[in-house]
Amino acid sequence: MSKDLGSLPPLTPEVLQHRFAHKPAVLLVPGWDDSKHEQYDRIGAALDEQGWFTRRVDFPGDRRQEVSREEMSRDQHLKELVAAYDSLVAQRVVEGRAVAFIGFSYGGYLGALLSAQRPLHWMALRSPALYRDEDWFVPKEELDKDELDRYRRGVRSPEENAALAACEAFEGDVLLIESEDDDTVPHPAVKSYKAAFRNARSFDYRLLEGADHELSSRAAQSRFIDELLRWMNQVTGGAAAALR
Repeated sequence: MSKDLGSLPPLTPEVLQHRFAHKPAVLLVPGWDDSKHEQYDRIGAALDEQGWFTRRVDFPGDRRQEVSREEMSRDQHLKELVAAYDSLVAQRVVEGRAVAFIGFSYGGYLGALLSAQRPLHWMALRSPALYRDEDWFVPKEELDKDELDRYRRGVRSPEENAALAACEAFEGDVLLIESEDDDTVPHPAVKSYKAAFRNARSFDYRLLEGADHELSSRAAQSRFIDELLRWMNQVTGGAAAALR
């Protein structure tokens, strides 16, 4: 896996101004079995209004395909995400290298791995999950949940985890958001991600106080969306508006 972000110039409004026929793109990936569609619809609508070209990818996908769902591994899901990225940047209205990734939980984990295979300028992760490399080809539905919980409750390094290694190599702008009362992705897992982003062009961290993993409360959802959109506007320098 490789990427060449170091050769990309900063996407300031001045650099983007001449690309009037294109838009920066956002790949939006919720968590596994994430049912809060309204939350992601709000994010997508807000970004569309600001001039981004957005696409959402849901995992495990079509709930009617139960056989496929039970057999799908992280290897297959990452391949699907890479294909979605390639399809996104192939759109005529998209500036192929001005791509942001927004991911949550399982989606955030896959996004970290995607950054090692495709160029991303911006990456926003909320409560990104963490998985053992050794179980890469095991269907996600068959993973031992107790062992997975134990793994996430220890601080991991880029040397022992491919997703963290991708984060260490990432040279774009990063937003990492943690839920204070998260039992699914506990603090040590988020701390592992936080430590891995040592080469990012910029790094911002936010703690959603009193929030759980699912963002069950409307207040937590609103704060998360506000923090995300504020960061997008700040770090991209109004990139989407500059392309209108």
